[in-house]
Amino acid sequence: MKYNTTMPKEQGQILCYRPYPQEMRKQKMHPISIALRVILIALIILCVILFTARAEDTTCWVICKPEDRVNLRIDASKSSKSVGWLECGDEFQTDGTERNGWIRVLDAGECECWIYGGYVVNEKPEEVFENYVVVAREKLACRRWVNGPQIQSRKWLKNGTNVQVFYMAEGWAVTNLGYMQSEWLEVDPV
Repeated sequence: MKYNTTMPKEQGQILCYRPYPQEMRKQKMHPISIALRVILIALIILCVILFTARAEDTTCWVICKPEDRVNLRIDASKSSKSVGWLECGDEFQTDGTERNGWIRVLDAGECECWIYGGYVVNEKPEEVFENYVVVAREKLACRRWVNGPQIQSRKWLKNGTNVQVFYMAEGWAVTNLGYMQSEWLEVDPV
């Protein structure tokens, strides 16, 4: 390394040696230092993306029997206080936040509230109000809610059972007996 020795030394002044600027530019950075800088820049970019990007709000609909209402609750729990309700076909906005099978409702006035996801579909329910017949191979599970687990079946329906269908959405039918997959139903010819 070359040192700058051209500085005049005055009486009582300490001579200060510094590398030439050209020499400083030629020094190589340590590989760990480069890696740390790259990681720091990546983290900064990631933070900017995470804090500025917001999930797009989604429109959802309630699906239930015509005489039923689905409660909006203050927390994601059946035991929490009800702050309102929605009927079948009612539309609402959600950001997709889900907790314990409950979905956060965005447009419920001033308060944050939750609706049970078993009564939520992503397409507007079609009104049917016709009689259908079960055409399942063996038995058809009649469930307590849409997308509910098999264990939550209310009953099993045999092939040929007549049901009244109120609404259909996303491959599900809301009937007088409960919720069932619409692929196993045909219009009753009678």
